[in-house]
Amino acid sequence: MRLKIFLIFLACGIVPMLSVSLLSYRNGARSVENILRGDVEREALIVKRNLEEALREREAEVKALARVQSVRDFLREYGASSTLNRNAASSSSGIKKVAHTESASAISDSVSENELPAGLRADVRNFLQSKSNYFTSVTCLSRDGSTRFCAEIGANGAGASDTPVRFRGEDIRLQSSEAAGATGDGQTLLSTMAHDASGTSVRYTVPVFGDDAGEGTAVGSLVVYQKLDQLIREAAGDEGFFTRERANGSTTAPRMILVLHNSGQILYHTNAAHHYQPVASAMPNFKPVADAMTRGETGAQVYEAADGDRWLVSYRPLGALDLSIAAAEDYTKAVAQTRSTFILSIALSVISGLLLAALLTMLLRRTSRKLKHVTEGAVAIAQGDLDQRIEVRSNDETRVLADSVNLMTDQLRDKIAHEAETRQFESFMRISAMLTHDLKNAIASLSLLVSNMERQFHREEFRADAMNSLKLATDKLRALVSKLSDPVETLSGEHKRPRPTNLVEMMRRVLDATAEQARSTHEIETRLPATLVAAVDADRMEKVMENLVINALEAMGAERGKLTIEAGDEDAQHVFFSVADTGAGMTEEFQRTRLFHPFATTKRHGVGLGLYTCREIVRAHGGRIEVESKKGSGTCFRVVLPSEQIMMSRGRKSSAR
Repeated sequence: MRLKIFLIFLACGIVPMLSVSLLSYRNGARSVENILRGDVEREALIVKRNLEEALREREAEVKALARVQSVRDFLREYGASSTLNRNAASSSSGIKKVAHTESASAISDSVSENELPAGLRADVRNFLQSKSNYFTSVTCLSRDGSTRFCAEIGANGAGASDTPVRFRGEDIRLQSSEAAGATGDGQTLLSTMAHDASGTSVRYTVPVFGDDAGEGTAVGSLVVYQKLDQLIREAAGDEGFFTRERANGSTTAPRMILVLHNSGQILYHTNAAHHYQPVASAMPNFKPVADAMTRGETGAQVYEAADGDRWLVSYRPLGALDLSIAAAEDYTKAVAQTRSTFILSIALSVISGLLLAALLTMLLRRTSRKLKHVTEGAVAIAQGDLDQRIEVRSNDETRVLADSVNLMTDQLRDKIAHEAETRQFESFMRISAMLTHDLKNAIASLSLLVSNMERQFHREEFRADAMNSLKLATDKLRALVSKLSDPVETLSGEHKRPRPTNLVEMMRRVLDATAEQARSTHEIETRLPATLVAAVDADRMEKVMENLVINALEAMGAERGKLTIEAGDEDAQHVFFSVADTGAGMTEEFQRTRLFHPFATTKRHGVGLGLYTCREIVRAHGGRIEVESKKGSGTCFRVVLPSEQIMMSRGRKSSAR
């Protein structure tokens, strides 16, 4: 038994702590993942925006070169013909006709720098030298796409103001078909060149217009090559961006920035060893993400690197250059601290659970002995020994329990003695309430008679009705005294057997006793058939009618109103009678929550048993009582009873049983 208790405590102590640790780990891992996802999505977006901004700045610089006066003058003069006039060039501007060859060395030797206008040479050289970190060459095309000259940075030049610039007659990187369409629509064209010995380049094709407004037909175009590698390094190379700590002070996990061409070639990678490598061979596990990137999709995925770490990567396209940018972070290393905390919490949970189980087992053994003593005393009290006392020598909850049982025993002993007295008093109060209500109705009838006696007593007919009413009231009072003399029969619920009774005669008798004296105050309308028979206990049903009529008269009060009495056949098996008044009515709340409840009344001095008694009597006859009332518009009570045939049929079936 003790081992079982120990195991229960062990389970109760360890399982919740393990559950909390697991939940904490899952929440922590989810939080880390959400932070990483936000970081990589933000990084990919920042790199994309930086690259787009750099491209726009370089494009603006190329457009500015296309608006230089020397470039526009040169193309206005020589941009229309497919070849230069050597003699004219020699005499006017020093331009020499160049033969087209496929050899780079032949092309470079075919044009001398001095054969171009000095102002043009100076502007192009200044452009390339001042921006040698970005641009590598400038090619000038005529309107028909033929090359006029090509200027390029020397092979060893990089970022210096004295970087050598060579001029030649043809751009060997520009195919004839590309040159022919370079100025087709007069718009700036942007395209990515494949990787070569000088790296990956972006080619800008900008139209050159002859007028200052930059409108009309282009006289030629400029094709400018830019180092894409440099742009990407600047867009992704913010050291502060990659080494900052999180807001909570934790160090960031290893990160990666990757720029992928739609052909599947890596143009930039945080690890320079992957530059210009096919992604399929350099990063085979990255292929599912690379496939989505080459399709131009935007999203986030998790992939497993070659070392087994899982990386969370976010990617988005850079559509203008057929590129896609990805930012990734090592998810495995990011959650390493959370995982270590989880393992430590599991170890602590097991140790704490063992200690807690041992401690609780010891406490339970001590408490169980005290509870056994209290239980024995409680059993004796339950068996009727109310003089039993439970004594416990301690100051813990067991002492409180024992004192509570002793107090409960004392209170129970007093309550039993008080209960006998209460039952006797409640019986008396129940009889008093019922008799008080019947007595109130009898007094109400007499009050109506007395109130009309001064005005109507000279009429012989009134005196006859008054004597009859007095006789009926006297009979009722005598019946009340009889009930008070035999309270057992009054409370037993035993009544006379229902007999066929003419409800119309009963209603007229009730009206004579209660309502006739009120004709001078209220209008009384009756819609009664000649006869209406139902099997009822006449005394009890007359009490129902009397209660309803008196309630209606009291509801109208001293103000003139209308009392409507109606009776008839409800259907082939039921009859009804109704009592309606134009009094104050009842609220919907009262009808829903209190109507027909004992001691519930809207009268200032009412007892609240009349309608409750009426409903019980009607239900005992197998009928129902309905009510329609609206505050300020009056009330109508409708009693529906089984017809004489139905009641007699029920009686025969009961006798047969």
